[in-house]
Amino acid sequence: MSEIIVRPAREADMPGVKRIVTHYILNTVLTFHEEPQPLESYVKTYRTTQTLGLPYLVAVRADSPDTVVGYTYAFGFRSERSAYRFASELSLFCDPEYTGKGIGSRLLRAILQVLKTPSTFLTTYQGSYPGGVEPRTVRTLIAVMAVNDVGKRGGMALKEFYESFGFVLRSHLVGIGYKFDKWIDTMELQYTFY
Repeated sequence: MSEIIVRPAREADMPGVKRIVTHYILNTVLTFHEEPQPLESYVKTYRTTQTLGLPYLVAVRADSPDTVVGYTYAFGFRSERSAYRFASELSLFCDPEYTGKGIGSRLLRAILQVLKTPSTFLTTYQGSYPGGVEPRTVRTLIAVMAVNDVGKRGGMALKEFYESFGFVLRSHLVGIGYKFDKWIDTMELQYTFY
């Protein structure tokens, strides 16, 4: 396997992000989208994330730096309400051909580092925000996960993954989603920066 590099996302990476997410939309319950989304929705999320001063990172192959094999970003949690400005929601997915290779761990470690010390996005990762937008201070990061009962350990492996990084389970909602003719539970896990 080629070496993997984690770097700031670019708008040109969004087709790769779309490709990854489309797999999960069509084949798993890990996203509650039921139909593939248009490319413009990924571009809009990328631009909004940048405008909010939040990081968007991708994992790419060193021998093919335009080949996205994973991504993560923090998005404003209920960002239309200013009192939530110190909370963000996590998104993290890996190309299914690259799962189990430590890429998700590298991405999660990187975004936690950037959120803990926002200047690392600008320095360590050489990232930038548009028009002089300042990096946002985040106190709480929320990971909302669908429980994939056909996944490892009945879907609990993902929960354990988050917990291994210091996330704490805050809620378990039973049968809140419906996809592939079955009810799906969700769990909300929280990471707090002190």
